[in-house]
Amino acid sequence: MAERDYSEAKILVVDDEKLIRLTISAKLKRAGYESVAVGTVDEAVEILKKDHSHFGAIISDIVMGAMDGFVFRDIVRGIDKSMPFFFMTALDPEEGSGFLKRIVSDPASYYLPKSVASDVLVNRVRRVIASRRIEQFIQRKIDEDRNSMELAAHVQRSLLPQRSIRTPRGFYSMWWRPKDIVSGDLLEATQFGRGCYLYVLGDIQGHGTSAALAMTAVQSYLKRFRNYDVARKSTILDVANSLQRFFRANLADVSYMTALICAHTPLEGNVEWISCGAPDLVVYDKGAGARMKTNPERRGGLPIGLMPDTVYTEKDVVRTPLTDTAICFAYTDGLVDLSSDAEGVEKLPEGVVDKVASDLMSDECGKDAAAALHKFVSAIEAYGYDKYQDDVTLLIFGRTLEVEGRYSRIVDLSPDAIDAGAQEMAEWCTAQGWPDDLVVRLRLVFEEKLMNIYDHGFDERDCMHEVASVRLLRVGKDARLTIWDCGTPEPSLAVAAGNSDTAFEMKNRDMDNHGRGRLIVREICDGIEKNRYGHLNETIYHVPFDAAEGQDGKERK
Repeated sequence: MAERDYSEAKILVVDDEKLIRLTISAKLKRAGYESVAVGTVDEAVEILKKDHSHFGAIISDIVMGAMDGFVFRDIVRGIDKSMPFFFMTALDPEEGSGFLKRIVSDPASYYLPKSVASDVLVNRVRRVIASRRIEQFIQRKIDEDRNSMELAAHVQRSLLPQRSIRTPRGFYSMWWRPKDIVSGDLLEATQFGRGCYLYVLGDIQGHGTSAALAMTAVQSYLKRFRNYDVARKSTILDVANSLQRFFRANLADVSYMTALICAHTPLEGNVEWISCGAPDLVVYDKGAGARMKTNPERRGGLPIGLMPDTVYTEKDVVRTPLTDTAICFAYTDGLVDLSSDAEGVEKLPEGVVDKVASDLMSDECGKDAAAALHKFVSAIEAYGYDKYQDDVTLLIFGRTLEVEGRYSRIVDLSPDAIDAGAQEMAEWCTAQGWPDDLVVRLRLVFEEKLMNIYDHGFDERDCMHEVASVRLLRVGKDARLTIWDCGTPEPSLAVAAGNSDTAFEMKNRDMDNHGRGRLIVREICDGIEKNRYGHLNETIYHVPFDAAEGQDGKERK
């Protein structure tokens, strides 16, 4: 939008005395300003509603019949929150009327006596209009910078791997949170040869634009290991030393990076990893109910790019055997920078991290890993540690264990993937010997929920990179379908509805006449539970095995 010169803006004069209006207008005209003078508040409001942007200030009387100047100001603030508003009145502030306090209660309001000299009036108006022009120029620049940062954040998110993946061999789930808009944290997760998976969790030193640019560069460089021929010939030492060379050649003058590099082979039950100045890999053994000792020899190397002659060797590598029920937990050091103090004086105690992580890993990962990290973060915040002093990235990974009678999948949010997922789930239900009518009802609930997440849960850029996690099992007389997604509710719609329903759920009400939608799903289900953990939505549908036993839409929250 082209910049407007506020020194040439019109000035609206409002006074019920014609002589006063003419006098003020004449003073402004001699100073080079164009004024629009009216005798009532109603006239002034109609003019402002048509186009308030042409006005640089308002000069108004206080006592004007049925509607005084303060009521007029309240109306103006509903149109323009920062319009300079001059109260020109014959009232004496020394008489204790209290009107002066009411004037200054608004930061963009000013007092002028009606006897004010012409030069004082003009100089005061000119200074205020010029000040507003500078403030708006600065705000436009701030908005432009923020828009650029938000675009950069979208680019960063597009470079990250999917939030959660589950294969017949292994699974991982991640949680990525910038301290501000963009982040210096990075994560790569990719296949690393046959039956092996590579995880690189990095933390660029510093904050803001420089760290974010370095993150983007390193994240892009790591994509080379997605090439199968490159990956199968590489080791984690190759990855670490390759990153060291890349950093020294391209980013040495900017920063350095701490990193945790892991090669996980689920079927062989081991993980090789190297800490380059990062927190060690943490392993919880669900079967033993305890945290494993992973690095008693304190192996590891310096941060990547910190020293020019750093070479990572076998002495830096840790090899950790894993049981089938072992869960690996990795995090950037921003996690321990969490605080309950706004200034970050008090840090998150390590014992709290260990206790909450241990409880969550042993509980949630035995069922499904999709919600574990979001529940971990919510539990930490429940302790009072919710002030972020740094970017935070969390990662869990482990071996996939198929549990008899439980269906678990990750579904891409695209129409084709949703349709394929519904078909696969239906085939699984049939193989379990579940009734045909139940399979039809479950498929309807599955498709409605995921298609509405796809249609309404994300903007176009984010939706292409998102997934939903699905779990289905029988509990008593119900088939219990749980769906986790990170679709963000649309605040204006949620507020208008007076509840926490997400935008896509509310829009479904409009589809009711077409025989589908939210109300149909509620009729199918015996109950619907809804939970929210940070940005994660958890929806649990209770679908009765016998349709006749279903109750019409009981909702549990």
